[in-house]
Amino acid sequence: MVISDGIEPTESMADGQVYTSKTALRRTYRADGNPQGREYVEVGNDQRPHEQKRGNVVRDKRKSSEIIQKAMATADRSEGTQV
Repeated sequence: MVISDGIEPTESMADGQVYTSKTALRRTYRADGNPQGREYVEVGNDQRPHEQKRGNVVRDKRKSSEIIQKAMATADRSEGTQV
């Protein structure tokens, strides 16, 4: 089974140009591939498993650490209480 890179002429919502290649079209969704410099997400009925596993989210480690510390402090304070 072969999955081709070709598609019917499709206009990119990121830059307004028409593409016949999935790769070229998806490149416009990245921040470095469109004039707005923004990251866009392709939405459809099915997800590509490798995208779902790898993810496209860049996490702020400092903010994540703060959230974890707050959650741990909340859990420590409620240890002695009965529910």
